[in-house]
Amino acid sequence: MPQDDAQRWCPFRAAAEDLKRIAADVSEIPAIQQKALAEHDALKVPDRVAHQYQIAGSKVLFKVADTLPPALQDIGLFVPGSQHVGIGRVSTGLGTPHVEPNPDFLGLLLAFQTQAGHRVDFLAINDPASPADDHLDFMSVLHATSAAAGADVPFVGDLGDRDLINIAASQSVFAASLAHRMGLLKAGKTMLHLTKQTAATFRSSTAWQSYWTGIVELSGEAGKFTIVPARDENHGPGLHPGERLFSKDWKERQQRGDVEFRLYWIAYLDEEKTPTTGLTRPWQEDHKQFACTVVFPQHDAASEEARLWSMLAAEMGGNPGNWIANKENSIPDPSTEFGIARQLAYAASQKGRNALPRDAYRTVFETGQIGEELARELRRRRDEKARAGHVDQAPWDAL
Repeated sequence: MPQDDAQRWCPFRAAAEDLKRIAADVSEIPAIQQKALAEHDALKVPDRVAHQYQIAGSKVLFKVADTLPPALQDIGLFVPGSQHVGIGRVSTGLGTPHVEPNPDFLGLLLAFQTQAGHRVDFLAINDPASPADDHLDFMSVLHATSAAAGADVPFVGDLGDRDLINIAASQSVFAASLAHRMGLLKAGKTMLHLTKQTAATFRSSTAWQSYWTGIVELSGEAGKFTIVPARDENHGPGLHPGERLFSKDWKERQQRGDVEFRLYWIAYLDEEKTPTTGLTRPWQEDHKQFACTVVFPQHDAASEEARLWSMLAAEMGGNPGNWIANKENSIPDPSTEFGIARQLAYAASQKGRNALPRDAYRTVFETGQIGEELARELRRRRDEKARAGHVDQAPWDAL
C-alpha cells in the first residue's frame, strides 16, 4: 500500500551506541531468570523469562498465497505459491507455570527457514497491543513477574483450579513491584492495561484464537501480522475449566484434524491509526490483506514423533530478530527500538537457559524430519528436567 510523505514511516537504524545502550537496558534478563528460579517451586532449572509454559508444540506448515501484498512479494518466505515446514509453539505468557486459563497472555511462535538457510520467526500474543509502551516499561513488567513468582500464585495462578483470592494476592505483589520501578501513577495505568489484555484468556475455552505480532519491516514499509483461526470456536470456559484446559483442547483438536490459521498483513497507515510509538495502543486493521495459511497438521499426540516435535518446540529458541526485511536481506537489526530490545532480551534468555543450539535442528526445516542424533539429545534434555521435577508443560500422560 503506497504511502505519501505525511504517512511515511521512518525506520530506526541502530548505531553502535544505540545497541550498547539498549543492551544495558535489558541486561537484567539473567537476574530475572534466577529470581524466578529461586522463588518458584516448579522451576528447577533456569527457563524462559516469558512464555515459559508450553500448551502445544509441533510441526507446522506455511502455505504462501498465490497473490501477495506488494510489500511481501518475493521476500524471504513470501514466494507466491511456496510451502515451508517449520516448528510451532503455543504458550502461556509468564515465565512461570500456572493454571492455563487464568488471566495471562497466550503466545504463538512460528519458526521457519528460507531455501537460502535464513531463519524467519513470527512471535505473537493474543492481543493486538503490546503489554508496555516501550522496552523499559516491558522490563519492569518482567521484573514484577519474577517478584510475584514467590507468591502462592505467580501473578495468574498456580497448578490447580482457579483461586481468585490467591490471584488477587499475587497481583498485589506484582503491582507493588511495578510501583517500585515505575511510580504509583504509571504502575496503576499499566495494571489496568494488563488486566484488560489478560482477561481475554480468562474468558477463553481454546488457544485456537487470534494472535498479533509486533512491528516488522518489509520492503521499507512497517506492518504487523495477525494470525487468525480458520473458524471462530472460542467461547466461555465455564465455572470450572480445569488447570489444563488449553493443552487438552489443542491435543483433541490436532488429533481430529489440522489446526489451521490464516495470516494477514496489516500495513502501516499513519501514527493515529497504526501507532509505532505508544505501543499499548492497538492498530486499526480493516485494511489487512491475506498472505498465507498456517497449519498445525493432524497427528497422534501419543506417538513418539509427536512427542519429539513437542520436545523440540520446548527446547529451541525463537527471536523476533530472525527476520528478512528486503530482497537483499541487507538490514541486520529490527527496525524499531523495541524490536532491538526484544532481540537482545530473547537472546539473553536463551543463553541463560541453555536453549538448543540452532545448528542442532537446522536440517529439520529442510527435511521436515527429526533425525536420530537430535532425537537422542531431545530425550536427554527432557529426561533430565523430568527427573529434577521441572515443570514447563502439561504432562503428556495427563492430557
